[in-house]
Amino acid sequence: MRRSLCVSVFFSLLFPGQWAFPEPSEIWRFSLPPNAAADVAIRLAIQDLNETGQPLGLAFEISESAPTDKDNWILVGGPDRNIAVQRFMAERDLEPVKDYFPQGFGIRTFSNGEKRTLLIAGASLVGDVRGLYWLWDRIRVHKKIPDLNEVRVPALNLRVDCPWGKSSPGGGSEARLRNSLRYGFNWVAGPPVLDLVPWDSEPEATRNASNRERARELIEYAHSLHMKMFSFSHGFAHHPSLIREVGATLSPCDPKFWEAVREKYRKLLTALPELDGIEICNDDLSGFWDDYEIYDLLHETPECGWSYTKRFREFVKTVYDVVVGEFGKTYFHFTWSLVLHELTTPEVHREIFTDEIPTENFYLKPKITQGDRWWHQPYNRTFNLTPHESVVMFETMNYYEGGKTNIFPTFAGEYYQSGLQTFLMPEDSKVVGVALGGGMPQNGWGTREAYDYVLYRLQWNPNESMEQIAKDFCSIHFGPELAEAMAEIYLLSPHAYKYGLHIEPVSYGQFNSFQHMRVGTFPEMGIPAIDQGREHLEFWKRVYLRCRPWMQETLQDLDHGLEVAEEMVGKFQEIKGRFEDSELAVEIKNRLTMTRLLIQTNNRYVRDAFALFDYLEEPSVESKSHLERAHQQLIAAREAFATSPGFGYQLFGVDLLLKKSAEALESIDSTRSLLRDAPTRQEIEETVANQQARYRSVLEEHGDEAVLFGRFEAQIDGNDILIISGTETEIHHMRWDHPSIKTLDITKPLPRKEVTVIPKDIESRPLHPFVLEQPTEANDFTARIYFEDEPGGHGWVRCELYYVEKSPEELGLSIPWLRR
Repeated sequence: MRRSLCVSVFFSLLFPGQWAFPEPSEIWRFSLPPNAAADVAIRLAIQDLNETGQPLGLAFEISESAPTDKDNWILVGGPDRNIAVQRFMAERDLEPVKDYFPQGFGIRTFSNGEKRTLLIAGASLVGDVRGLYWLWDRIRVHKKIPDLNEVRVPALNLRVDCPWGKSSPGGGSEARLRNSLRYGFNWVAGPPVLDLVPWDSEPEATRNASNRERARELIEYAHSLHMKMFSFSHGFAHHPSLIREVGATLSPCDPKFWEAVREKYRKLLTALPELDGIEICNDDLSGFWDDYEIYDLLHETPECGWSYTKRFREFVKTVYDVVVGEFGKTYFHFTWSLVLHELTTPEVHREIFTDEIPTENFYLKPKITQGDRWWHQPYNRTFNLTPHESVVMFETMNYYEGGKTNIFPTFAGEYYQSGLQTFLMPEDSKVVGVALGGGMPQNGWGTREAYDYVLYRLQWNPNESMEQIAKDFCSIHFGPELAEAMAEIYLLSPHAYKYGLHIEPVSYGQFNSFQHMRVGTFPEMGIPAIDQGREHLEFWKRVYLRCRPWMQETLQDLDHGLEVAEEMVGKFQEIKGRFEDSELAVEIKNRLTMTRLLIQTNNRYVRDAFALFDYLEEPSVESKSHLERAHQQLIAAREAFATSPGFGYQLFGVDLLLKKSAEALESIDSTRSLLRDAPTRQEIEETVANQQARYRSVLEEHGDEAVLFGRFEAQIDGNDILIISGTETEIHHMRWDHPSIKTLDITKPLPRKEVTVIPKDIESRPLHPFVLEQPTEANDFTARIYFEDEPGGHGWVRCELYYVEKSPEELGLSIPWLRR
């Protein structure tokens, strides 16, 4: 008993504050295999049990005494590793879990009068850890230790992190690694490849040497938690010094290019041999920063003549030969594409992943969806096409939700489950794991926490009742008494969002099945400051025409989604008085209200657009009256939405449509004229190109007068406006991903007088930077500079900002769209 007390004191010192609760009413003693108490994962599991159990009157301590019937005991380990377990199982003629399922465990409860013995017999030390965390999960669900009698063996052995760009969700810190441990990850992402390679350049070489030291610490900690760590890269992201060092050109036809690819990964794994593997995505080339560059080897340098599939296959073979062949590491390839006709097409997929690419230590990582995290997406068709094993990459399916939108969570469990069951149907299915973002703290009840919890459960049993999983999740966060009622609301959420936000007839036939919304934004289409809203209206006309043959069904779907949202609100009204935590009840109510108002606003937005085109196509007293009603209903919905507590959406597209429908009610001829005469996209591009050519001429002609007053460097994905007044700046984000700004430096104030601002393009992709609005007295001497990156993924925009103390008219740079 003395040694048991010493161990308890040790744990109280190791985990300070855990004894601050009242004296526990139920103490459980652990019998562990020799040396297991020194295992970091075991220690953390017991700490989590204590931290979760203490508010419930439960305490856990390690004992080296022989188990007796006088205490509650938890016997941990297989009979080959713990003599106490061996004796206990022999006395009861129990079978151990087979050792070829190292993550599996058996868990049984035995009553000894008022005391109980819990047997957690893992097939390995890892199985013991998984068993302890299943006990932790059961305590969180039931708020006590229930009788547990089951053998649990994971149906899928790999649980893999999902990094992106610089993000390392599962392995970026010790805290994230611990959260990943709780949900059974065995592969987590560490720092990205670009930040680890010893490039022949400064400051990158010195900085990356420091990064590798930090990576070694994370790898060591991951290994102590029975996880492996990999590093992520987008395509052939690199530092230019590598190309110079190898003497290569950026062309698949250059043999030295392939030597550069090999050298990148040789450098990485030679400098950091502790790393267990790598992951690469060859599409959406957004993962580069600082002075790094990226080469789209699949599409650029068309003069080379190599096909898309040959380029892709050669890249995978080249990386495999180094990572697996030379260094014996593991290679994951994230097979996502931004277009439907390439990698996600089965025929193309088969042509890339042929028998030339070995299967050992190589895993494909396709998304569950064909495109992205939108509803109305078919399941990915590229599973089980080749002998290569794969892990299913799951997404949160909430493309309408952002960090400040404050809507009710999306519970996508049934969609996940049906997809996973589909991929596992073939007898020789090559699906061996699931992939999702790790490292998330599990004390919240949002979309991300629900996503993590559902996939934790499906990894073990893809056929488990989704109603039970939802109920367990809700019991953890809202208590057993409210679990069933809250689970009903969670299970309704995808129905509300899918039908209430998506427009079904336009959800097929293109990569993006959800074009009129994006992550907390109703975007404007086109450049309204130039095209006067023409492109936005043409977008909605295309939607209208696609839906017109089944208009009634389209609107019925949208109404159904709204009815489900109202049902969710109603169900919560019935139970909100049962919440002990009044602040939590208010938050849930507000989020459900926000969901209803979002869906109602979307409903009225679509109806207003459809009513507008009904009126434009067949003007009549009736169609005008219909538009007036739809217009007023959208105004009312928008007002209720925008004034709701916690509102965090951008309503650019809604506001533009309101303006245009109001103009049509005022004068249908002016709207028809706008659709006929306002500049088209092609005309805008030509006008902007002429302006940009004049920028260059003016800087050459007035070089001595031009004042350099700022520099801008950012990765742009879509549309952004830089607003400058004096030394103050603001980025007005319009569409797609937010910009990643490297440099925004205003070195001299923009004068408070009329000058002409000129961006000097250093590097950018079309549409290239241009001045949307010059500073004038009318706009308080504010300049607006427009950035648009048309191609897929992010692109660098690098420019210098000049002004000349002459008017735009004097310099031949008057802005033509402001004269319309």
